[in-house]
Amino acid sequence: MTHTFIVISAVILLAGTAAADPSSFPTNGLDAQSLGRGGTVIACPPGVWSVFGNPATITPRGYYALGVEYLDDRRAPESSWGISIIDTSSSIRGGLSYFKDPEFAGFSNKMWGVAFSQTLMPSLYLGESFHMGDYESLSTGNEESTSAVDAGLLLKVGSNVSVGYVAHNLIPEDRDLFKQYNGFGIGLQFPMTIYFAADYEEDPGSRSESNLRTGIEFNPAKRITGRLGYQDLADGRTYMTMGITYTDINGTLDAAILYNDQTDKTDRVILGLSIRM
Repeated sequence: MTHTFIVISAVILLAGTAAADPSSFPTNGLDAQSLGRGGTVIACPPGVWSVFGNPATITPRGYYALGVEYLDDRRAPESSWGISIIDTSSSIRGGLSYFKDPEFAGFSNKMWGVAFSQTLMPSLYLGESFHMGDYESLSTGNEESTSAVDAGLLLKVGSNVSVGYVAHNLIPEDRDLFKQYNGFGIGLQFPMTIYFAADYEEDPGSRSESNLRTGIEFNPAKRITGRLGYQDLADGRTYMTMGITYTDINGTLDAAILYNDQTDKTDRVILGLSIRM
C-alpha cells in the first residue's frame, strides 16, 4: 500500500513539473539590448532581433546590421546562440533571425523568423513576420515543426513618442497549440538622452491574464548605454533586468541579465555584439 502511494505521488509530481508544449514563439528578451530594458520591444527603435518582437519597428535608419547572441537560461538544459541580420535602408525593410537549441523558449534544435516592414505614411509603419520552430510534442513524443504569422503597427507622434501594436499568432499553423494574443507598447524619449518604454501584452497561455514590462535607457558616459527594467508577469513572477552597451562606429557590444525577485537568482544572461554596415 505504501509503495503504491509513493508511485502515485511520484507520477503526480512529475506531471505537475513536466514541461508544456510551447504556446507561442518568444517575443522579447532574446537580445541583450531589449532584455536590459525589461524586455520591451513593441514601440522601441529597431534592433537586430526585431524579427521576434514587433516587425513594424524596423523603421528607416539607413544601415544594415549583423548580430550574434549567446543566451544562457538557468531553466534550460543547455545554452543557445543566435544570428540575425536586419536591413533598415531599403524601401521595404526586413530581417532574418535564427536560433540554435532554443530550449529556453520551449523549442528544440532550431527556431527562425523573417520579417518585413513598409511605410504606410511618414509616421505610420506596418510589419509582418513569419516564424518557424521545432518542438518535442508531449502528446506524440516526436519532434514536430510549427509556424505562425505575426503583424504589427507603429505610429510615431512627433520625434519623441512612439506607440505600437502587435498581433501574435495571427495566422498559426496549429490553432489548438497557438492562440492569437495582442500587445501594446509606448516609447518616450526624454531630455538628457533618457528613454522609457513600456509593453502591455496578453499572456499567450491565458489571454485573460497579462504581462507588463517596463524599462529605461540612459547614457552615463560617451559610448556607454545603461539599461534597467522590470517585469510583472501573469504567472506571478517578477523580475529586475540590467544591461549595458558599448557603441562605436562599427557596432555594439552588449550584455544583460534577468534577475528573479522570488528566488534571488539570475535566470538569464545574454552576451551579444552587432556590426553595422
